[in-house]
Amino acid sequence: MLMRKVPAFVPASPWGLRLPQKFLFLLFLSGLVTLCFGALFLLPNSSRLKRLFLAPRTQQPGLEAVAQVAGHPLTREQESPPNPAPAAPAPGEDDPRSQASPRRRKGWLRRTRPTGPREEATAARASSATALRPQEGSISSSFDFNAFRSRLRHPVLGTRADKSKEPQSLVQSQREKIKEMMQFAWQSYKRYAMGKNELRPLTRDGYEGNMFDHVSVGGLGDSFYEYLIKSWLMSAKTDMEAKDMYYEALEAIETHLLNVSPGGLTYIAEWRGGILDHKMGHLACFSGGMIALGAEDAKEEKRAHYRELAAQITKTCHESYARSDTKLGPEAFWFNSGREAVATQTSESYYILRPEVVESYMYLWRQTHDPIYREWGWEVVMALEKYCRTEAGFSGIQDVYSKVPDHDNKQQTFFLAETLKYLYLLFSEDDMLSLEDWVFNTEAHPLPVSHPDSSGRGGA
Repeated sequence: MLMRKVPAFVPASPWGLRLPQKFLFLLFLSGLVTLCFGALFLLPNSSRLKRLFLAPRTQQPGLEAVAQVAGHPLTREQESPPNPAPAAPAPGEDDPRSQASPRRRKGWLRRTRPTGPREEATAARASSATALRPQEGSISSSFDFNAFRSRLRHPVLGTRADKSKEPQSLVQSQREKIKEMMQFAWQSYKRYAMGKNELRPLTRDGYEGNMFDHVSVGGLGDSFYEYLIKSWLMSAKTDMEAKDMYYEALEAIETHLLNVSPGGLTYIAEWRGGILDHKMGHLACFSGGMIALGAEDAKEEKRAHYRELAAQITKTCHESYARSDTKLGPEAFWFNSGREAVATQTSESYYILRPEVVESYMYLWRQTHDPIYREWGWEVVMALEKYCRTEAGFSGIQDVYSKVPDHDNKQQTFFLAETLKYLYLLFSEDDMLSLEDWVFNTEAHPLPVSHPDSSGRGGA
């Protein structure tokens, strides 16, 4: 108390620490906390980490024995046998390993045998349930390909199965060129980057990374609108909820995002914090094909309108290609300051082999057979060959407005899954993966339509 009355004395703090010392202590403490939480969330998901930080999962006694009797595989949290069991043989075949190693299997069962009264009761119930269903093992749960094929309206690969009898034509040569590009891109990826997200064709190595896009109809939200109409189609047009949601969403897009530029180009703008950006991303160019796909099932008075809207949006996306020096489209293009369908920033002038524009070309061709869509598609093929092909694959380019663009050294995997696939289908017959039988998901993987009967004509 006497020390506090001395004017020259300034107490450090109630803990005996001065301000700089407290700052250093808090800094050290915050770093320690950050390190601990970082270790918890970023370390590999190992069993040792689970035992340290996570409460053990409660397990019903005798669960291993029940799983072994019922034929279900054990989860990763449960004890696993010393040697994992091989894949089950096909139905009707005997597994030679079941007779070759009976001693090992008996030893594993002995370790999981129940020891207490509750465990014995559980195992007894499981054994009795199995005994009451002796015929269950004979029921085949495999995919019935013949039944599936009988429901198809068209053969999977079209009616022209024998390619050697197909007459030589311009369309066939174009299709074969795209096929050669696909084979070249795939072999390069397989050789240099198998197991990675994408190929770096210049340095010939793989790359792993993530890409985050802006929120719009084109980025992070596109699959929602797309899957509404595709859920309706996959259900053989029985999922009324998905259909109603799609047309409600399409009306909202028209009301709030659809615009027409002074030059007459129809585009879907972006909505940011209550402000409309007069900009359309390459990712949003899938919408032309989506709207064309759903036009047939719209209300009768709306069908012609949606067909025209799909054509206009696809034309706008084509203009973003046509107005560049490479005839490839930028990542995003604007409609302001007297400039239309062009990128206004160098950060949006790149092209990474995206598929959305040629996807719409394919759908519009299937719907209308207007030759303009094949012409536009072939322009893309020639531009890819000229500006994107390298010795070890196809690379994106950093500036579509440069006649000598630099490569970004990345062959995206969607170039194989989507871009080349849609180009090939654009130059194929309509019954090659017919839209009556198949729905393409957002990565262009064909999913079958659930036809309710076997009245199809695709059994051949």
